[in-house]
Amino acid sequence: MNRLGVCLVWTSTLICVALATSCSNGTTSKPAEQASTPAQSSAQPAAPPSAQPAAAPAQPAPPAVPPGGIANGQSSKDADLRCDLMEVRRVSGGALLVKWRLVNAAPQVKTVHYYSGWNVSYNYAALYFIDPAENKKYSYLSDTEGHGILDVFQGDLPAGEQRGNWAKFPAPPASSSKISVNIPDFPPFEDVPISQ
Repeated sequence: MNRLGVCLVWTSTLICVALATSCSNGTTSKPAEQASTPAQSSAQPAAPPSAQPAAAPAQPAPPAVPPGGIANGQSSKDADLRCDLMEVRRVSGGALLVKWRLVNAAPQVKTVHYYSGWNVSYNYAALYFIDPAENKKYSYLSDTEGHGILDVFQGDLPAGEQRGNWAKFPAPPASSSKISVNIPDFPPFEDVPISQ
């Protein structure tokens, strides 16, 4: 056998041994992943196959974790709009601050508005909270000129983007620790804890 033939036999033997070892360890080659992260492979040495943890036995998936905030809900008018309730907190002046964000999960722009009808002035009457301990409804606070003390996004929400919102309400009694928050076009957020 000539020198080229010997090299081919040794190379073939080494490839077969490497493949057999890989198959016996239960691992497979993933060239696409290695090609997509060349900087990672050069920065960190690859762990030997024996150092990799064994695969865990199949278990049921854990319950879905809310994408953000203390609660979230899907719009009753548009399945691609989500509301994340971010914070419900007592603040100075005997007020309650409620923060939430609107998230557009659609691949296109969504228009967000709180009209009582088409081309009619804004109606925020559906923005309130209920204190179940008192069975009392609270509307947002207004300044001396009758303007709501709130910042509620209305307009075009680009695909994949989110907008923060907030409103101040009169605080319920100190003995109340949970409320139900109602934001227009979303199901009520029930039993929301009040932070201090």
